[in-house]
Amino acid sequence: MVIGNPPYIRIQALKEWASLEVEFYKKQYISASQGNYDIYVVFVEKGLNLLKKDGHLGFILPHKFFNAQYGESLRRLIYEGKFLEKIVHFGDQQVFPKVSTYTCLCFLSKTKQSEVSFIQVKDLLKWVINGNAEEMLVINKSLTSESWDFGKSRNSVLFDKFNNDKFISLSHLKTNISQGIRTSANEIYVVDFISQENNLLQVYSKALNKIVTIESNLTSLFLQGKEIKPYQILYSSKLLIIPYELTNGNVHLINEDKFRNNYPLTFDYLMQNKQFLENREKGKMLGLDWYAYIYPKNIQLMKKSKILVPDIANRASFAWDEKGDYAFTSGYGIILKNNVQESIKYILGLLNSKVLDFYLKNISTTIRGGFFRYFTQFIGQLPIRLIDFSNSQEKNIYNQIIQLVEQMLYLHQQLKKGQSPPAKKRIQQQIKATDRQINQLVYELYGLTDEEILIVEGA
Repeated sequence: MVIGNPPYIRIQALKEWASLEVEFYKKQYISASQGNYDIYVVFVEKGLNLLKKDGHLGFILPHKFFNAQYGESLRRLIYEGKFLEKIVHFGDQQVFPKVSTYTCLCFLSKTKQSEVSFIQVKDLLKWVINGNAEEMLVINKSLTSESWDFGKSRNSVLFDKFNNDKFISLSHLKTNISQGIRTSANEIYVVDFISQENNLLQVYSKALNKIVTIESNLTSLFLQGKEIKPYQILYSSKLLIIPYELTNGNVHLINEDKFRNNYPLTFDYLMQNKQFLENREKGKMLGLDWYAYIYPKNIQLMKKSKILVPDIANRASFAWDEKGDYAFTSGYGIILKNNVQESIKYILGLLNSKVLDFYLKNISTTIRGGFFRYFTQFIGQLPIRLIDFSNSQEKNIYNQIIQLVEQMLYLHQQLKKGQSPPAKKRIQQQIKATDRQINQLVYELYGLTDEEILIVEGA
């Protein structure tokens, strides 16, 4: 028997001298073959190797390997050997004091298992005292090297409704589900708007701790995840300096001479921060590209129409950046394919509905305070109801959803304006009523029974 609490350390956190150790793991262990893994996966594989043919292993581990890409090799190893015997899942309950870790008890057996006991602990103290928890059996063959979605298994009867040709996953409708911009120096590139006159901006720079003047041409409105809410984008005073230009669909860093001549104030501002920008990642940016982002990804997508979602939220929070006004970080931008027949407003209504949020919360990972991760691998699985436009009933529901989403967008715009408290309260009540109407239509379109609606609504 092997029992333990292995170390939780991402390989990026190991010191340089440990690079040989990392390479050794990759060569020696199947579980270490996937990208930037956490070394606890190696301990699990080693523990399995130490077991006799009837041996057992019990570890307390982060449950992130259930869904993370780096956990795929370990999931495959466990699945193919049918080693998984029992999981006690603590969700966002904190087992270790003074540190935020999201853990589970993982029990493996060298004897092949046909079923897995899955226990969901929602109150750690009650579970410790009297064993209060939700328990279910999962058929082992339903687990593969793909993400382990035990919540999806728990509601398999409901979710099986979405496994037919009336539904398609969001990942098949998108051109991109892209992460936001990573500037590698937010304190320099992200500034706070103060005022504007013509194309000149007065902004506050955190890096210099003073107000500076820059040209507006190279800036974009900038969002952090917290400003992205259901059907609306909250005001953000932040602007992002983007020293790049788009040519024939390709993004290029603006030539230094052109930058200095065409945008002298912005160039001067970056010059004042040159020493810091050059020394990023131990001098990696020394040379002509000193003012570039270290990781210039997805810049061309910022100016496109897109659905936005924060990477962490307590409920579905999909908003529409219709004109491509916003660059963003700490979230994702969803761009649909041109040949998608369904309206983006219709899809926005589905994504913010209780049905799809319930679906996501059953496949996602939780963090403290009732928050969930809205990562690509989760939102990409969301089942989108396709419309048979020759069916008058479906088309009618579809049109109603679009009209209600348009009303929702309008109401949120009205809420932003300077309203009196009674007027604001009235609009908020209208928003709640409209949201209920959208949910009822989605329930009908997705074919939910009254009992299933109660499950979705947590009753």
